[in-house]
Amino acid sequence: MKTILLISLSLLCATNIMAQTEMPDSIKTQNLNEVVVEGQLQTVKPAVSTYLPGNNQKKSAQDAIDLLSQMGIPQIQVNPVSNSVLTLNGQPVSIYIDMQPATQEQLEALRPEDVKKVEYLVYPTDPRYQHKPYVVNFKLRRYEFGGYSKLTGRGNIMAGSGSGLAYGKLSYKRMTYDMIVSDKYTDRHNQGTDRTQIFRFPAADGTMKEVIRENKIGYSRLQQNNLGISFRAIYGTDKMSISNILSLDATNRPRLNSNGTVTFTPKIYQTSDYISTSSSNVIYPTWTGNFYFDLGRNFQLNTVTKLQYQKTKSKSLYQGAGETAINTNASDEAAMGQIILQINKAINERNVVDLQGYYIFNNDKVKYSGSTISIERFHQLAYGAMAGYTFQAEKFYGRFEGGLIGERNEINGMSVSDAVPLFNLDAQYAFNQKHSLNLTASFNSNFVDLSDKTPTVIQENELLYKTGNPELKNTRWSSVDLQYTWLPNNRYQISASGGWSRYFDRPVPLFTPDGPDGMMLRSIVNSGDCQNFDIGVSFTGRFFNRSLVLQVQPRMWFSKLTGIYSDTYNYLMVSASATYYLKSFYASLYFSTADRGLMQYSLHDTFYRGKSAYQLKFGWRNNNWNVSVSAVNIFRKNWVDQTSSLTSRYFDQYNTVYNSSSHQFVNITASYTFGFGKKVQRGNEVQTVTSSGSAIMK
Repeated sequence: MKTILLISLSLLCATNIMAQTEMPDSIKTQNLNEVVVEGQLQTVKPAVSTYLPGNNQKKSAQDAIDLLSQMGIPQIQVNPVSNSVLTLNGQPVSIYIDMQPATQEQLEALRPEDVKKVEYLVYPTDPRYQHKPYVVNFKLRRYEFGGYSKLTGRGNIMAGSGSGLAYGKLSYKRMTYDMIVSDKYTDRHNQGTDRTQIFRFPAADGTMKEVIRENKIGYSRLQQNNLGISFRAIYGTDKMSISNILSLDATNRPRLNSNGTVTFTPKIYQTSDYISTSSSNVIYPTWTGNFYFDLGRNFQLNTVTKLQYQKTKSKSLYQGAGETAINTNASDEAAMGQIILQINKAINERNVVDLQGYYIFNNDKVKYSGSTISIERFHQLAYGAMAGYTFQAEKFYGRFEGGLIGERNEINGMSVSDAVPLFNLDAQYAFNQKHSLNLTASFNSNFVDLSDKTPTVIQENELLYKTGNPELKNTRWSSVDLQYTWLPNNRYQISASGGWSRYFDRPVPLFTPDGPDGMMLRSIVNSGDCQNFDIGVSFTGRFFNRSLVLQVQPRMWFSKLTGIYSDTYNYLMVSASATYYLKSFYASLYFSTADRGLMQYSLHDTFYRGKSAYQLKFGWRNNNWNVSVSAVNIFRKNWVDQTSSLTSRYFDQYNTVYNSSSHQFVNITASYTFGFGKKVQRGNEVQTVTSSGSAIMK
């Protein structure tokens, strides 16, 4: 945090030298008698739904996610506690700012008052969206010269975490420069898992010998710090945009320690204390380039490039019952690069064709030492080629894209390849500017993580070992969604939808008594499908001249697993929110029922049940300051976040996870923003880059 404060002060001083306030437009104004004309604040067209945020929302919101939460867009669900943005049936939404992909830090640095409108798009044609299926795009006013600085601090009392962010932006003519520095810290207890494991070992007489192992946490502590620095330079005209980003991100976790008791029934070991300690650090510099060109003759070209180096070191020690001592040290050096290229050709006003190709490489070298000694080398190549066709008329938007994606994995000299066709279909019909119907269908594939393919065998506790599977297959999946949206007026917004999805031959854990010395071994195999069907509605209402905003989103889920973990489960999810504005103050209330269901992919459980979430928030703002206080889960004193379970022939597991996510805490957030110069057009924010991930076994 000291680093953040120093850099923040430097940014403030530098920008204050230039100017203290924004320059007004050169056109003089004259006070006139008030004339109230209420225009339509939301419209639907075949390709895009557009929403205009109100003045109360733009002035009260602290960042981009907060603005989305207060707007209550009916086609998406926004969780202000977790800061997640999803479709109504839980699919991730890609968030862009002026057609540039945004990250969490970028969204936090956004100045809501610069937002002109918010667009929601499904399978957009523009190459800058990189074939993303669901997109929210913020359209901003642009600075002719000048910019703004923003400082944000967050503290979570009783949760042991907080963050700071400093941002500065400067535009001059066709160039824009911006820099973001962020720091996040965690220092808390009550972090870990109580676990009951039931082992069944075949006996010589054909019966099963059952052993129950239980570990209970007595003490735990997590300390972690994340630092991110990004600098970007953009050259932009009406015909091109060239962006280069240099970033450095580092995560240091000096300790994730716990101790407690471990017991066995029958007592093959005496009841004893256990100690588990671990530490890790990750650093990854990244360069990202985004290049867009309008080539003329109705051609558009967009290219995204990325180079990243990542170095990871981790240490863990487990001392349990008997003489058990498991010491695992691991280091990982990885290099990743990618290039994505898309070219569009508009045949006429209604017909567009496009081609996209991408190539990604990832080279990892993982060294294990301690109780397990091993060196593994991973070489992964991913590639794809797609062709798309878009037809757009006054009331209809249709898009089809199909192609081939594949990968090649080489692990310690042994290679496995896979290629699969894919297609995406989207059809949107807008009856008028208030009614629209949208149908999407997809067939695609999820690639398996490198860490799930490792052949190394690692001991987890006294009775359990784990390994991966180099021959593990990727998961094919298919989905269909239908959504109807009705925007009758500025007061009410309604969206109803239903969907179906199925993941075929998914990876699951397999427990067999085939480990070293006859112990239990967890490997990974492909077995069974995961199917979901959902149906629900989203309703937003605005009352008292839009001073009160209400939203409710119920959804019913029907889930089914096949294979070695066959199961079914049906459940209802409901979220609701209310926001009231009073001059410079506002208050909001949010509630969501407990998240739960069958796991599509997990190596630890097949069913989970979370906790409900609720938040009461009060905020105040003026021209520069924005301060809020939120009471989250304020009546819940226990630290249980979720429970989960897995049952199989030789092994059962029941987990109780403890952390601060569902515990009571008070969030205090304060931001100070000041602008300088003159804004006339659109603007961008800088982004920090996430890691490509480590191949160290989880």
